Amino acid sequence: MDKIQDNIKTLLNLFDNKKFDEVIIKSKKLIRKFPNYLILYNILGSSYQNTGRFNLARDIFIKANKMDASNIAIMNNLANVHKNIGEMELSENLFQKIIKKNPNYTNAYINWGNLKRDSNDFESAINLYNKAYKIDEKNPVVLYSLALAYQGLGDFKLAINFAKKTLQIDKKFTQADMLISQSQKYENNNDHYLEMKLKIKDLELNDVQKTNLLFAMSKAEEDMDLIKESFTNLNLANHTWRKLLNFNINNEIKIFNKIKSIFNKIDLTKTDNFNFQGKKLIFILGMPRSGTSLVEQIITSHSDVFGAGELPQLSKIIKNRLFYEDLPSEDGLIDLFQNESFADQLRLEYYDYLKRFNAKNPFITDKAPLNFRWIGIIKILFPNSKIVHCSRNSKDNCLSIFKNFFEGGLDFGYNQKELGTYYNIYLDLIKFWQKKLPGLIYEAKYEHIIQSPELEIKKIIKFCDLHWEENCLEFHRNKNPIKTMSTAQARKPIYKSSLNSFEKFSPFLNDLNKLL
Repeated sequence: MDKIQDNIKTLLNLFDNKKFDEVIIKSKKLIRKFPNYLILYNILGSSYQNTGRFNLARDIFIKANKMDASNIAIMNNLANVHKNIGEMELSENLFQKIIKKNPNYTNAYINWGNLKRDSNDFESAINLYNKAYKIDEKNPVVLYSLALAYQGLGDFKLAINFAKKTLQIDKKFTQADMLISQSQKYENNNDHYLEMKLKIKDLELNDVQKTNLLFAMSKAEEDMDLIKESFTNLNLANHTWRKLLNFNINNEIKIFNKIKSIFNKIDLTKTDNFNFQGKKLIFILGMPRSGTSLVEQIITSHSDVFGAGELPQLSKIIKNRLFYEDLPSEDGLIDLFQNESFADQLRLEYYDYLKRFNAKNPFITDKAPLNFRWIGIIKILFPNSKIVHCSRNSKDNCLSIFKNFFEGGLDFGYNQKELGTYYNIYLDLIKFWQKKLPGLIYEAKYEHIIQSPELEIKKIIKFCDLHWEENCLEFHRNKNPIKTMSTAQARKPIYKSSLNSFEKFSPFLNDLNKLL
């Protein structure tokens, strides 16, 4: 008995440190030895979920649920998997079932709130978080969830308030430090900055907690023009997170090369006759931190447009249906191009996902930046959609990625050489698409928008086949929720301080300088 408990402690420690692949291997071995220990299934399923293998996670949780249908923790995790797969009705039904069994189970309210937040229903999300808050006012996850929701709505005062309450309960909940840093401008001797300095020195933090805190401190130091100190913490933050990742830039290079190889054999001009009725789609894409949130705020200021934000669905569909052994499948993509019924299946999957938003507007935006990889597929599936490619000065763009923590993705962003390499293969792929689809991709250059906002905004609105509305010039007043770290910047009027921001950090970025 002691041995299995020791093993479970080891697994939980590895899980807390994001070493999910190691957890999966060890959990499988332990399940073979101890097949009746439900906690092992919970740990294994959660590890699959954290690595994006949602179907495997679902299978594990369904098996565990059959072993003990009364286990609420298993039900809660299964509901989360259904949410991540897009099976929203199954997910909500399970959350309701859990709450009926145990009205005081805060995790169900939190996770159901997260489902509503993901669907841009922030009012329902906050209502569910508040129900959890009434049950347990000292739960840091509840407090942080409320902070995130208010940050997404642009209520930074309330967001900071709930983040500070989170830290009063748990000083090591450093995601709250990060949220505060994103939501305010620092001046010398700022109390929060001084608290963070003490925390990094005095508290024993794991690598994930350290990463959040170091990024937050670096942001504060940059605000205070302490550039050397800012970069020291920034570099350490990136290094600390990078060592936790199982990432190889060569795999990205292979995917990009495979995409070009396949689409060299496909004549995308022949997709013009495809016709599919549904919402008019506007895809806003490009490198992260290239102005995609700004452009979405501009477009969704229009009364005919609903902003869905960064949607994972297109990438999920492509990786589930059009990849083979971690690479785009030539047979699958050729079949997609030639077989209209197959293309219709994928279109319906995508449109079914959009139903969660209950959008009444005729146009809807999908602002997942890395969709730039799938422009050829977008053209096949949604030939009448609008594609807006956001671009920015390469050095400013890469520095902005390097300065931010994208937990759960963008693994190329935590090492200067990998980041510079990724940027160059992105640039090469965009040039490929522009050559394949001349005139069909709108180039929204960040610097042009900043320098000539009215002219550029009118061009973007016209490209999207929208009639002109003055609201689009007042995009900073847009109440559309923003679920990315750009929430503070995209809610401000046009400002020029982000131009040439690379220069002050340039002496510390030798590897990027060589590649860009």
